[in-house]
Amino acid sequence: MSRSTKKLLYVIGLVFAFSANALAQTYDLPIIFVDTKGKCLSKDNIEKIPATMSVLDGATNNVADSAKGTHYEIGIKVRGQSSALFPKPGYGVEVRDDKGEGTDVSLLGLPPAEDWVFHGPYVDKSMMRNALAHWLFRQAGRYSPRTKHFDLYINGVYRGVYVLIEKIKRGKYRVDVSKLKETDIAGDSLTGGYIWAYDKTGTNTGGAGDKKTGGIEAEGFRTADGLNVILHYPKKANIQPQQEQYLKKYLDDLEGLFTNGKNGNGYDKYVDVGSAVDYVLHQELTDNGDSYWCSFFLHKPKDKGGKDGKEFKEGKVTLGPPWDFNLAMGNSSMMGGNGNSWQIEGKSGGGMWGGGWGGWGGGGDATMNMKAPIWLSGMWKDANYQSELKKRWAELRSGVWHTKTIDTYLDSMKTYLAKAADRNFKRWPNLGKSSGQGDADPEPMKFCTNSSSGGMGMGGNNANTWDGEYEYLRKKIKSRLSWMDQKLGFTEPAQPIVTEPIIHIPDWEKEEAEKNKGKDTIQTQNPDQPPVQWPPIAGLDDFSRLSPTNYFTVKGDRLEIQTDLGGTFALVDLNGVTLFKTKIKKGVTTLKVPRKAQNKHWIATLNGKMMNR
Repeated sequence: MSRSTKKLLYVIGLVFAFSANALAQTYDLPIIFVDTKGKCLSKDNIEKIPATMSVLDGATNNVADSAKGTHYEIGIKVRGQSSALFPKPGYGVEVRDDKGEGTDVSLLGLPPAEDWVFHGPYVDKSMMRNALAHWLFRQAGRYSPRTKHFDLYINGVYRGVYVLIEKIKRGKYRVDVSKLKETDIAGDSLTGGYIWAYDKTGTNTGGAGDKKTGGIEAEGFRTADGLNVILHYPKKANIQPQQEQYLKKYLDDLEGLFTNGKNGNGYDKYVDVGSAVDYVLHQELTDNGDSYWCSFFLHKPKDKGGKDGKEFKEGKVTLGPPWDFNLAMGNSSMMGGNGNSWQIEGKSGGGMWGGGWGGWGGGGDATMNMKAPIWLSGMWKDANYQSELKKRWAELRSGVWHTKTIDTYLDSMKTYLAKAADRNFKRWPNLGKSSGQGDADPEPMKFCTNSSSGGMGMGGNNANTWDGEYEYLRKKIKSRLSWMDQKLGFTEPAQPIVTEPIIHIPDWEKEEAEKNKGKDTIQTQNPDQPPVQWPPIAGLDDFSRLSPTNYFTVKGDRLEIQTDLGGTFALVDLNGVTLFKTKIKKGVTTLKVPRKAQNKHWIATLNGKMMNR
């Protein structure tokens, strides 16, 4: 069968899949259509099933125009652990070429990649918790998966509002650590390029600890203190024995600094303290019920050795990116989401979280310590760490996490999602009632034998309207900000000092344009699709990767500024008073800390945006 014939049959199938009422619908969000080719898309599928996907991403989008979308071959499966039992689950999607291999494409304007997550906000009835949480971490100047809301159809049936989220992966536009090759088994090459998570088993094999998936041995290893290390890059099947042994010893040695009566001296040689400060503040701000023991991602760059005959190392454990905020920001009726206690203290030993609760998954996980890593709990108790925590909280709260900055973002997203929310809750009428696992689906998935077996109710709020859910989210964030201000001894200034961090250099569209210079068009992934105009239409969101090349360090009374931008560098105190400013060029600039700025707390800015240490 020719490709043109296949495309015609696909278009005919899409048309017959929709009711006349559905075809009349015009939406203000992008629409993604998935066709599973008559197969059941079930939580029981461990492997992704082949399917086709069509994407409409205009200013407005009509279901009747589904055949005009950009078409892709994909693999798709239900994803998640507890959330896999929701009637509106999330999905993992891999975009594939004609040979069935993964291929990088840009979806909804986000940087190209082959793996994507379709998050289905179900118990989060604001539909905003994951998007807000990732935005907050990016506001701190660190990478967090980018998000886009869209409407989803599967086999012609409307599935509601979903959120496209970048899957946590190694890559230039995601977690930008070096590639770890099979031959990297000694020296500095062995020391980095790792991404892992402290988590339940089933993360990579699909079953929340199910015995048939092989338990922790199939996905990673257990540390000396009993924590599950789920390997995400390289995965267990691809990692070399020397690489796994290196990472395990590194983490065991780090844990060892805090065992047998030791006080953790030297932890800063193992951990990137700045990332540990930002990650903990973020988990605490979002009051995340799953924090520190579940979906806790970390990565480790390579060591860099040898300068002027002396070795220096930068490849430390780096916390993040953050993940999974269904049960955050006041939406947890369990796991300590009450807003007036520290999540990290509740998960640092003793009681339910002290390693005594190992009920997850019959796959041999009964010994799993469901708690924060001993080294992170130990750092929390350290006076130097607490000092850095309070300083950083003041910086973030004075600008990029200022109440007015957050309000502006929430206001804009509320306007954007208002009509979409109405559509979603007509499809999923769960406002004002407890929702969770095993709930019935009013319009069951096609090609499946559907049944609801009951399960755990989740979520901590049941407003009767979407507006009520959205404003409850806003209220919980503000309440948590106020509580943390009081605990950390901070008073918010009347106006934010800065509202954005420096995160947008370089950008992927510019790089793709350079790669395709001289071409009027470029070919899309599907050969049957017409080539698209190049360069892309102006005015798209700037979703370029976070740049590691714009930062400053303080060395005694000296400032060392590294930038690939150049422009106006300034030191601004927490009341918005400019203490010092000067023009700097690209590259490295060294300055003496001005007298006005000595012994004061200030924010460093470049061209009006916050720079990170």
